[in-house]
Amino acid sequence: MAPELTTRLMTAEQFLDADLGDGTFELIHGEVVRMAPTSPEHGLICGNVAGLLWDYGRRTGLGYMLSNDSAVLTQRGPDTVRGPDVCFYSHARWPRDQVSRTLPPVAPDLVVEVSSPGNRPGDMHEKIGEFLNAGALMVWVVYPKSRTLAIYRSFDAAPVVLQEGQTIEDLPELPGSQCLVSDIFR
Repeated sequence: MAPELTTRLMTAEQFLDADLGDGTFELIHGEVVRMAPTSPEHGLICGNVAGLLWDYGRRTGLGYMLSNDSAVLTQRGPDTVRGPDVCFYSHARWPRDQVSRTLPPVAPDLVVEVSSPGNRPGDMHEKIGEFLNAGALMVWVVYPKSRTLAIYRSFDAAPVVLQEGQTIEDLPELPGSQCLVSDIFR
């Protein structure tokens, strides 16, 4: 009789403490998944979004952005820890002086994902749902090929899609914010 193989699921806390070696990883339903490297275009767009959100937080004093696939717990039992491309936390939800090496106590106000050619639509929609179900107020998905931005909210049935020539403004989740969609792609 062949031995039975068992996989030991990892918790979010074990995942954050683990030495996984080089690369970027997420914890999906308790299992460690290595993420593919991204393209330079992906990195440029993430940097642009991070800069816009950093400037917004500095200018308004309302919050701060995190980048580099910072951990966001989206599910418990088994645990899922995602690393959004960029995210923004308001001080009201998670004060900056509480940021440490541990998991954030709440989901970000805003999660930003940049779509890559290898992203399957079903996988992207699953991630959007995870972030919203975990308590994120808003998820932006940036589509480099069409140069559009889709804004998802927990209370919206369908995303608001903005084209390159349009302005991102009047968002209740980011009061006083305003920028051109084209700024994301410059």
